[in-house]
Amino acid sequence: MAKLHSEPRLAGRAPHRAKLPDPKCAGPFRPFTTDPGWAEAWWWLGIPLAVALFVVSSYWIDPEWHRQWITAESGVLETAQFILMVIGLGLAVQLLFDPFVRQRPLVFAVTALAALACLFIGGEEVSWGQHIFFWQDPSLVTAVNDEGEFSLHNMNKGFERTPRALLEIGVLVGGLLVPLLCVYFPRLRQSRAALFLPAAALVPTALFAALFSGSNILVKHHDAAMKLAGRTSEVTEFYLYFFMVAYLIVFDRRIREIGTEGKKTKTRRRKQ
Repeated sequence: MAKLHSEPRLAGRAPHRAKLPDPKCAGPFRPFTTDPGWAEAWWWLGIPLAVALFVVSSYWIDPEWHRQWITAESGVLETAQFILMVIGLGLAVQLLFDPFVRQRPLVFAVTALAALACLFIGGEEVSWGQHIFFWQDPSLVTAVNDEGEFSLHNMNKGFERTPRALLEIGVLVGGLLVPLLCVYFPRLRQSRAALFLPAAALVPTALFAALFSGSNILVKHHDAAMKLAGRTSEVTEFYLYFFMVAYLIVFDRRIREIGTEGKKTKTRRRKQ
């Protein structure tokens, strides 16, 4: 592979090199290099695909077993959703203590919002411990919600539908539209906003979320032939939450990449 010719040094200075996208700095920028590639397809493609195959095949083979163990309350999918939110919360909280994040208000706000979302979703999925410790609470919260659980999303449909609708829109736009735009307009990956743009590796997760969400809509309109799972809404939620965790993984990698480049730049300057 031929080496690129470097620019001539001027006045003893190192040649100008495009930086990684940092919302606090001016360009020019170059794309991130730590975004997941095909070498990591086992998790960003393999896990979403394996879950889809497992859910659909188990429903077609034995619908009753599927409803009892896979999509039921406290079933496999709901437990996986809680685990995903714990992982997401851990990623977001540790980022909140990163100097890079704390010095950039927008980055800090996005990270804090992600942490609060993971905390709320994870808590609601297990009714804030009720599903784990099997305790019963006679409070007003359990008395007025639809399922007698210590949770807010069953008290009023707005508590569930509005946040979920916003999350679905975010996943579909961020996971499908943004990567497509980046293909036609590659400079988006070299802009100040590039840190926040979902990686192309998140496309499969967004596609499966759209597939099961669309199936759920068709089933509600009496098209039973499109039923892919006992409760397709639970499957959709799994992919929405997997997308959140995958986004935070990439977000964390990019921040660390910028930090590593900053340390290398300081080291070079000291040697000059």
